[in-house]
Amino acid sequence: MSASIVTLFLLRFFFIDVYRIPSESMMNKLMTDDYILINKTAYSGYFSRFITASPQQGDIFVFTINKDIPGFFVKRCIGLPGAVVAVKNGEVSVNGKLMSEPRSVRHYYKIWFNDYQQVKTAIEEMRIDRFKNGFRHFPHYIVLALDNFQKNKMNHGVDSIRIWNRKNDPDSAKINLPELSENILDMSSLKIPFKGMTIYFSQPQDTVYSNAIRMYEDSSFRLGSKAAFIAGKQVVAYTFKKDYFFMMGDNRDIAIDSRHYGFIPGDHLIGKFIQQF
Repeated sequence: MSASIVTLFLLRFFFIDVYRIPSESMMNKLMTDDYILINKTAYSGYFSRFITASPQQGDIFVFTINKDIPGFFVKRCIGLPGAVVAVKNGEVSVNGKLMSEPRSVRHYYKIWFNDYQQVKTAIEEMRIDRFKNGFRHFPHYIVLALDNFQKNKMNHGVDSIRIWNRKNDPDSAKINLPELSENILDMSSLKIPFKGMTIYFSQPQDTVYSNAIRMYEDSSFRLGSKAAFIAGKQVVAYTFKKDYFFMMGDNRDIAIDSRHYGFIPGDHLIGKFIQQF
């Protein structure tokens, strides 16, 4: 085996790797079937002896969830261990401050217009595929998926624009976007567990904590209304053994992410996104 092949093999095994984007959850940053290069050393729990940096808010990672949800996932890190994350009408806040989102973050918007022709021209100039972006046209407004860059370009002929929330819009039935049937645009404040964080069971806990404990730390853990049990023995508190992260897709209204399957432990991070090709 030549030295160059050995070098390539070692690079692939220890330092970098290539992954294919499996879904639309990272549109418009990464598209389905795009190939991306990841760094497996600086951040990966799989290669802890090589770790040279800590994950940062905004980093994009490849990670695994658990054996019941097989495969690899690609999402953006929204919350670090110990941070408090909340979502209100699609807008994310971290530690009480509205998060500054990348321009690739995408939402479905309800756009009221005073001049439809100007709006139509903007859509055409940005080469937005109306079919792929859920376009709906009504007498006084349209519904359309836009990323932040596109939204900021939609500034002519528009009266107002806001994220479309099917749960509180009386027009939801006629707008009818079935791809958003499981979207979560509102989530109460949630503190992300960190190694050494203790929770108490004097009151019912959000199931997201119990799921993380049972899934990643102790499979014997069970949670009752005011008590918890490990290996059948009652405990009044639990101290987390790992750091966790909150992951979200840039295609916010469609992505299945930590809002659905919960926190991701650091040792399930495989690598950080470097570039697409």
